[in-house]
Amino acid sequence: MKTHPFQYVKYVVDPAAKIATVTLSNPGKRNAAPFWGEEQLLEAIDDWEKNDDVKVVVIRGEGDHFCGGHDLEGYFDGFGTRSKTNERGLPNRHQLLLQRDLRQVWRRLFFSLKPTIAQISGHCIELGNQLQACCDISIAAEDAHIGNLGQVGGIAGITLIRLYAHLIGYKRTREMMVTGRTYSGREAALIGLVNRAVPREALADEVMNEARRIALLPIDGIVSGKAYSHLVWEAMGMGQAFTELYLGHTLGLKLRFEDGDFAFFKEVRRNGASAAVARRRELYEPLGGFGPDAEIPIVPERGAAG
Repeated sequence: MKTHPFQYVKYVVDPAAKIATVTLSNPGKRNAAPFWGEEQLLEAIDDWEKNDDVKVVVIRGEGDHFCGGHDLEGYFDGFGTRSKTNERGLPNRHQLLLQRDLRQVWRRLFFSLKPTIAQISGHCIELGNQLQACCDISIAAEDAHIGNLGQVGGIAGITLIRLYAHLIGYKRTREMMVTGRTYSGREAALIGLVNRAVPREALADEVMNEARRIALLPIDGIVSGKAYSHLVWEAMGMGQAFTELYLGHTLGLKLRFEDGDFAFFKEVRRNGASAAVARRRELYEPLGGFGPDAEIPIVPERGAAG
């Protein structure tokens, strides 16, 4: 096991219930993932795949939030992008190798031979949304906030876009990528981004009940059924999403910003993530807000204006 500054992925197995729980833990930053967070998730996947005491896996966040995306403070250094001391960053050959090896976690999660359930509360943003999309079942609190805010840093669609398009269609995928708007848990359930939404206070019980239902099945049947479904997903081209991700992400980290562009990535490197996020929010305020503040109901409430 590699040594990291802290245990971001807390992994616990209940052998009696046959349920494993993965808890993302960086609560001071809405459980944002450090650069090496995916390595720890891979270690958990390696265990639950081979562990006969695990029939189903629940993935949740510590405290009020699921996952707020990547922790940007170390993100750009980890990926070797341009900095004050290295304007050119890593050459493509090195960046592609790094991206391919680190991003394999999403392929492994999506094609896991054990069922996975995402328990979504609070913020489920960018990497968090990507994670839940790779799970078999996603159950959200009605007041959760789900979306891809990092895309309006400039990359505007370089993510697991194939999975999102299958889940919610082309138009809603493009809107999510380019507007900076999120969906509430309730709205996400209406469009198929998650399976269903429940009141926040009922979320943990709802997820655990679903896990226990799955754990009633024989383990050979569970694994065989998932392996069979993978044949179908591959035939539909779903596996290609993960090759697209690492190639596209390498391109996205080399964006060129023109004069007058809001260079979010450059702002992070120069002034820190908090300043960059605050500036981005300021730009969107005259246009209806940003992120959760700009959520628009799919189906307006009765009696609403418009």
